[in-house]
Amino acid sequence: MDAMSKKMCPQCISRRLKPWTELSDEQKMLAERLPASAEASVRERSKRLFCTRCWYERSLADDIEHLA
Repeated sequence: MDAMSKKMCPQCISRRLKPWTELSDEQKMLAERLPASAEASVRERSKRLFCTRCWYERSLADDIEHLA
């Protein structure tokens, strides 16, 4: 998997996946309401990537597993 494909959303294929630190305050508010991260702590959310178009999310650990 190349670097570019890791940043593309597998669901909508058109936006770059963003880590928590790159989300705006408004985007973070929306992400906090997603079912998968609603009960997650900020620390857990900081280990995820989010698509700001379709709100797909995945763990950064998934990327690390693909590299192994």
